[in-house]
Amino acid sequence: MNKAIAFLGRNCIDEYYELSDVPVLGEKVLCRFIDHKVGGMIGNAASIYAAYGNQAVMLDFMNESPENDILIKDLVSYGVDIDGIAINENYPPSKCLIMLKDGERIIYVLDNTQVRYHLSDKQKELLFQCAFLYTSFADLLQIEDYRDLVKAMDAKGVQLIMDIEKNALGMDCDVMDVLSLASILFINEQADDVLSKRFGSDYRQRLLDHKCLLVLTKAEKGSEIYAADDVIKISAYPVEVVDTTGAGDTYNVSFLHAYNRGETLAMAGRFASIAASLGIKERGARSVCKHVAEVEHIFRESALLAK
Repeated sequence: MNKAIAFLGRNCIDEYYELSDVPVLGEKVLCRFIDHKVGGMIGNAASIYAAYGNQAVMLDFMNESPENDILIKDLVSYGVDIDGIAINENYPPSKCLIMLKDGERIIYVLDNTQVRYHLSDKQKELLFQCAFLYTSFADLLQIEDYRDLVKAMDAKGVQLIMDIEKNALGMDCDVMDVLSLASILFINEQADDVLSKRFGSDYRQRLLDHKCLLVLTKAEKGSEIYAADDVIKISAYPVEVVDTTGAGDTYNVSFLHAYNRGETLAMAGRFASIAASLGIKERGARSVCKHVAEVEHIFRESALLAK
């Protein structure tokens, strides 16, 4: 079993619809309801990390709705520790609408970014027993005293890992200062574009100077890992795409799983690429959880061929 990771953020219900066409603003198109699945970036990450046999501790804030009972049961089914989920009827609901068209998707997320949360003593105790905190940029900023929290984590030896997406970078904060708090940053292609335009192409080096490890995920174009004095390029593993929802979540924690057990950065990137590709072969952000043995098999086979 790898080092324990606490996962701070939301779980939600993903409602899937098939689009007849991709609309532009002002157009009307048909959509057909397909299914609903459990989802949420951080909940996905926790479930996948646990599915590899690791200790994953969920820190979330849920109301008492029947939908949240479904979410909690799903986390438990993968072995996620749910003792860090705070239940309060005043917490807002969380939901995503996912519109599919030809293997790609548009995701509409219920905006709760103005809500602020406070970690309880119990949640902090669970967190401080872990080696890492995995969260998103937006989820970290929703914690009222997040700077004090990170300072306390540093004192306990808990490292911060953040997933960075474009939509969160408009939040009111010193973006580069917040990013520099992390030990590992997973940055998707759209967020990388925003950061490059806002802070210049040297923003990556500025973060590397803060001793951050940067992992850029670029969908079918693969990924790039930026270490102190090296850039490692990883190719995407080719598959027929059904649903790309959660591919980034799968890549990120699969990378952490492999890297934490001692794989090199390059091998961890290859492992993550295989996992992310298998995860988009069917609908549902956590579908790779059923295929972790297959991920390991393909990874071992590819490693032998590379020798």
